[in-house]
Amino acid sequence: MIFNLNRICILIGFCISLTLVGCSDDDAGSSDLLYADQEKIEAYLAENNLTATKDDSGIYYTIVTENPTGDTQANGKILSIFYSAKVMGGSGYDARVKNTHDSLLLKQGVNAVYPVGLDLGLAKMKVGETFIFYIPSTLGYGDYSFSSLIPSHAILEIEVELVAIQNESDVLAVELDAINAYIVSEDLNNTTAHPLDPVEYASSDQIYYKRQQAGTANATVKNNELVSINYVGSGLDGTEFDRRTGANIFEYTFGSGEVITGLDAGVGMMEKGESALIILPSHKAYGESVGLVIPQADKQEFVALEIIPQYATKVKPYQIVTFEVNLLNNP
Repeated sequence: MIFNLNRICILIGFCISLTLVGCSDDDAGSSDLLYADQEKIEAYLAENNLTATKDDSGIYYTIVTENPTGDTQANGKILSIFYSAKVMGGSGYDARVKNTHDSLLLKQGVNAVYPVGLDLGLAKMKVGETFIFYIPSTLGYGDYSFSSLIPSHAILEIEVELVAIQNESDVLAVELDAINAYIVSEDLNNTTAHPLDPVEYASSDQIYYKRQQAGTANATVKNNELVSINYVGSGLDGTEFDRRTGANIFEYTFGSGEVITGLDAGVGMMEKGESALIILPSHKAYGESVGLVIPQADKQEFVALEIIPQYATKVKPYQIVTFEVNLLNNP
């Protein structure tokens, strides 16, 4: 979906910042569960001759690799991590491993990481460090179960390596370089192969815009005008995450904040009847707010629980996106 997430929170009654803490238990019950989980963690540590530090939040952590001189999150909150996750004492259910995958990008401390116990634990780490977190079920998935791998009231054991910390300007610089490389690789400025015009960078809006089919001269949209569009939303790799084409028209009020800012800005550059390709860095699209869920393979279950929106099953945090848009002539 292309809605602005802040507006989604108002329109359909859920928000990406929803956490699973206390989802199904009253406060006293949650406290009892937390205490019981902590006893299980301490028993597991003792049985396996392991040591861990208990945090005030209720999570436990072991520092596997320490880096006292590593960058801290005073330098930024956007983290690149590798991880492996399992039910404590059980088999693994998800992993993102160095030399096999790219690191995972996320923003810590904004309620965009699930389980929330992992979000709390990540705040303790410096670049170059590896931690193992033992996360009570009250800070994990509560009484929810996922597939056959994670039972209800599961205590989680997640090992994390923090490989980089960035701020928003760092991420934007990397994304703009990636977009420019994409424009070159796709030969988008070749107006013979890809008419009509070269790609334009709208610096005030920080979006990229390529007109593909001419519309009606000077027939632009105005603030608060109801506009109708067809669109296909994709990543730079061509993977689609949303589509409204043909008779499946999408209507919204231009300039009202209903849709993501970059798309609205791109539509504002168009003439009615025009088709264009709009390329958005993540801060003009979904940013970090689509939410990072572990296990990633079970995102659809988080959609069913109304923790993340449907498109978050395909759009990653800090992902560059493209929209092929046709601005229709309203009757």
